[in-house]
Amino acid sequence: MPQATPAWLTFAVCITRRAWVYVLVASLICFGTKIHAADVNIDGQAYRPLTDIAAQYGMTLSWPVAARSAELQNKYCILDFTAGERLLRLNNEPMALGFPVMLKQGMLYITQSDFDKNIFPLLSPGQIPGPVPALHRIVIDPGHGGNDPGTEVFPPGARAGAKAIDNEKTHTLEVAFLVADELRKRGYEVILARTTDVNVDKAERAAMANRVKADLYLSIHFNHADQDYVTGTETMILTPFGQASTSMDESKITKEIHAGNRLDAWNAIAGFSVERAVTRALGTANRGVKRENLIVLDELDMPGILVECGFLSNPAERAKIDTAAYRQQIAMALADGVDLYKATLDQLRPPQSTPPTKSTAPAAANSGKK
Repeated sequence: MPQATPAWLTFAVCITRRAWVYVLVASLICFGTKIHAADVNIDGQAYRPLTDIAAQYGMTLSWPVAARSAELQNKYCILDFTAGERLLRLNNEPMALGFPVMLKQGMLYITQSDFDKNIFPLLSPGQIPGPVPALHRIVIDPGHGGNDPGTEVFPPGARAGAKAIDNEKTHTLEVAFLVADELRKRGYEVILARTTDVNVDKAERAAMANRVKADLYLSIHFNHADQDYVTGTETMILTPFGQASTSMDESKITKEIHAGNRLDAWNAIAGFSVERAVTRALGTANRGVKRENLIVLDELDMPGILVECGFLSNPAERAKIDTAAYRQQIAMALADGVDLYKATLDQLRPPQSTPPTKSTAPAAANSGKK
């Protein structure tokens, strides 16, 4: 097997009283190895064993006898897998898989598709084909609006037709203004998909981002669950072709290729960066990066993510979201996530060569005494 040649950068996160200061990220590897062909076929999907991935990335495989969970580790990162789960953890940060991890004949396997779309972009961003995306112009989309309130909160015991005491559309716009201000301070150009309480068609939000040639699309939302104890933050990216969305059974694979699928690898990096930054800044439960076929993400010509910043259905989390101070924290965290993503992109670009400047010093041959 060819010798792997890692080229890592190191992230340090310094927390000050006013903001996070990122000094650049430890998640980039550039390996000189090629992706191996899958070793087995299970239920029509090509799978490869974790031992193969361990060999490719110079990792040790820790797998207790008869256990259903395994860990791949080298000095740079840890990957955790559990048989039957559609989830991997990279340095304890969760990311949804399209298909479950499989235990077959005493070995754990993941699909080749999940390796290509989930693991490879995060561990080998330097090998992603094509140009590295720019990141300067950002479209921020405050979810819902107008006659679409999104998640609504009603008084306890309220009857049908009662007036909501809180709603999603108001908070998404409030946070959008705040994160736009913060990103502009950091040198980005920002365009808002809506600036008032109006309902903009979902497809039009994406079309507008395409028209202005944005480099990143960031949709802001707040979540809802039937159980009021559910809490945390999650980030959505587009489901790759041939995979199942996180909310769907794994048998219901996506059979349509969308424009946004051209950027699957960069969607994964953007989503992972923002989810990591937001959960660490806010201290919320990390519900992971998930994959969904969403109208606002399907036809984007740039990487796009949708962030569910918290659960309005959770009384404690909603109480925080209702405060201006916490909404400012959310905005700062989202901006930190954008910075984290940009740091990765910047490190992947080849260094620009600077033409030598003409020296004003006398030539050595003429500098001595005659």
